[in-house]
Amino acid sequence: MIWKRTVLLFLLTITGLAFETSVFGRATLVGAKPELLLLMVVALGMGEGPAFGATAGFVMGLSTDLVLQLPAGVSALTFTIIGYVVGRVRAQVQSPGAWLPMVMVSIATFLGVLFYAAFNRVLGERFGALSVVRAAVLAAAYNCLLTPFVFPIVRTLGGRLRPRPSEVGL
Repeated sequence: MIWKRTVLLFLLTITGLAFETSVFGRATLVGAKPELLLLMVVALGMGEGPAFGATAGFVMGLSTDLVLQLPAGVSALTFTIIGYVVGRVRAQVQSPGAWLPMVMVSIATFLGVLFYAAFNRVLGERFGALSVVRAAVLAAAYNCLLTPFVFPIVRTLGGRLRPRPSEVGL
């Protein structure tokens, strides 16, 4: 079962990176790009819980850092925190509505962009606060628009890999 989750995570990461760098690398919304891998981390965190959300966040974040040649570990740390927190928050929601994925993706993307900027600031990067907030709002809006298309696919794939009672000895 663990190898199936590993393969799924690998395939989702490669697919997400391919789309983020090719298709969405050129498709901007008022100068902002979507955070497709962050959207996938939120979907996995909501569907599979905080532990897998954090694991997916680390793998996808580190892959983002390496492929896009960003400061190593910044996206990994950001995505890990977001995946864990989203999984914890989802566990506290008693009766989720159809709107919950879009709200969670929007908030998580907004916070993810802010965390990323804050961690880069610690590393010495300089940028204006207004431009960071603008980028966070636009990325959150972009990811919110993509949620109805990406979220169900990722959740369906993640749900098929849940252990069945016969596989865990129950």
